[in-house]
Amino acid sequence: MPTTQQPTTLTTERLTLRPIEPRDADAFAAMNADPAVMEHFTTGPLDRASSDRMLAKMREQHLRDGYGLAAVERTADGAFLGFTGIHRHCWYPDDVEIGWRLATHAWGHGYATEAATAWLEHAFGELRLRRLISITVPANTRSVAVMRRLGFSLWEEATHDGLDVVVYARDAA
Repeated sequence: MPTTQQPTTLTTERLTLRPIEPRDADAFAAMNADPAVMEHFTTGPLDRASSDRMLAKMREQHLRDGYGLAAVERTADGAFLGFTGIHRHCWYPDDVEIGWRLATHAWGHGYATEAATAWLEHAFGELRLRRLISITVPANTRSVAVMRRLGFSLWEEATHDGLDVVVYARDAA
């Protein structure tokens, strides 16, 4: 079991990718309550209590492992845009998944690709991971497009917990 690690913070040209913090709770909850953002999740929009539990779990994982799903903050003004990062998904515990979720006001600006690229470089560089996966439902064409821009290829079509998903993968080499 991993011990407590120094949490990872990454920066890009426009973004700061940092551990999620309690100060993010309001913006995080607003994003998770947005039906457009949550369209492709079986949970649908989250109520505040569910969102707060998710935030606490993400924070705990990042502090425990040194990486996880992290806040995406626009560096210029400190605006919370969503989250991205790497973590172990319960369906694929032997793999590390890269994922993202952005508020609708952050869509269409290239933030998901920019943030995920930084995590990809960290995972294959400093962490020396051999492969990353990314999971979504086939209808989530926006996320599939990001996966493809990042160089991921379709690895598997599967059903987990009654949900049909596509799993994209990219090797470090």
